[in-house]
Amino acid sequence: MAFYHSKPLRFECTQCSQCCYGGKHAYVRVSKQEIENIFQFLKIGKEQFEHDYLVKLVDHGFGIKMKQSPLAKAMGKQGHCLLLNKDGHCSVYPVRPTQCRTYPFWPEILISEEKWNNEVTRCEGINQGDVVDVDFIDQQKKLSVEADIVIDE
Repeated sequence: MAFYHSKPLRFECTQCSQCCYGGKHAYVRVSKQEIENIFQFLKIGKEQFEHDYLVKLVDHGFGIKMKQSPLAKAMGKQGHCLLLNKDGHCSVYPVRPTQCRTYPFWPEILISEEKWNNEVTRCEGINQGDVVDVDFIDQQKKLSVEADIVIDE
């Protein structure tokens, strides 16, 4: 049984955008449907979106590129999602990818209480706010896994 089934987890997103920063080779995995939702939301052409924002992944599918910028450097990070606006907030929040929607309820974070508590160094909303329903956590975890294994060629 997962640790969070017996010990309640608290989480409240503060929209600090720390989950939008990553390493030099990080990306945000997106499905074909998410790509379509995003370029329509941005009101730009598919080809332009693919050229400006996407990287073809080695294993399968596509990812949104990370960008090195003064904003990322100032935060001591190597890069940030290209979809962050100049204020450091998600420019496509209503249609953000599943990877973003399900954070921090990813299997690699929920593997242990220690991993969950260590993630607080990246996400200030962990262990804050109301207790999150276990069924919701399980659902988000499942969505995260499914989003990662779907092959969209």
